[in-house]
Amino acid sequence: MFFKRFDFLFYGVLALAFSCQVTSHKIKPYISDKTSATLPNLILPKQYVTFQVVKVADWEASLAGLLDLDDPKAIGLKDRLEPISIYFYLVKHPKFGTYMIDSGMGKNFPKGEDGKSLVSSIVESQMHFEKLKVYETTKTYLQKNKVDVKGIFFTHLHLDHTLGAYEIDRSVPFYVGPSEVTSRQFINLFVQGSTDRLLGEIPNLVQFDFGKNSNEIAVFDFFGDQSFYILSVPGHTPGSLAFYIPAKGGGHLVLGDSCHTQWGWKEGVTPGKFTTNAKLNRKSLDFLKQVAETHEIQFVYPGHQDRISTPLKK
Repeated sequence: MFFKRFDFLFYGVLALAFSCQVTSHKIKPYISDKTSATLPNLILPKQYVTFQVVKVADWEASLAGLLDLDDPKAIGLKDRLEPISIYFYLVKHPKFGTYMIDSGMGKNFPKGEDGKSLVSSIVESQMHFEKLKVYETTKTYLQKNKVDVKGIFFTHLHLDHTLGAYEIDRSVPFYVGPSEVTSRQFINLFVQGSTDRLLGEIPNLVQFDFGKNSNEIAVFDFFGDQSFYILSVPGHTPGSLAFYIPAKGGGHLVLGDSCHTQWGWKEGVTPGKFTTNAKLNRKSLDFLKQVAETHEIQFVYPGHQDRISTPLKK
């Protein structure tokens, strides 16, 4: 028993010693104590934002990563490549301008503008780029539609959500959730360099700090007018974010990768091997389910599949 305990401690210390942040880029803290543990029951925006979904690519990913196949509800499901999509979202505020959620896809991905690969060979070997079918690239879309982006909210910094960041103007703030950058994990040893390159040179990286335990769920009214809520939902990654956007015909609930798939949302099954902390992800998914049950929501947006229509309450 002593040796088992020693081995456990030894390997734990070893993993900690060789862990690192998801990116080596510096962050600026965005400190706010104006958060709550839940959404207000009555939400009456002074003005509504407009919300738009842009699908940039189709892809495939391991089902065992997208879903917890050990969940009793997933009995009979086997690992396979599951069709997924890559999106970014536009949030247009009448006063504060247009913001993005996630960064879409760079024009030359997986090559940068200099022709060099943006991701390491180790990462590339795991990401099935041969399955990637790109329909729209972020910079081209923004230029074509004359969109002046004021900021980007990242649901999290997994590579598939940062694929267009390096083409965004360096002055644009990149907002990430509490502890998303400053937490340290062993797996980041293998992805940090790729994440650094995808975020681009000297990104304007801003990390939310809500003045509490970053493992706790938090709700933040970003514009201060009840038009756009940031939901801090740790678990999939330390600083995972989701979003609630009120609308006259029923709101929009953007899940990020707290739930990747339509089936996972409908059955209440959390992500699998792609998730950092399954227990926290479970808590966050339950919270998002509660939001959907207690608020007028027209559409729910899983991280990597088409939106789900929800019946409005009478």
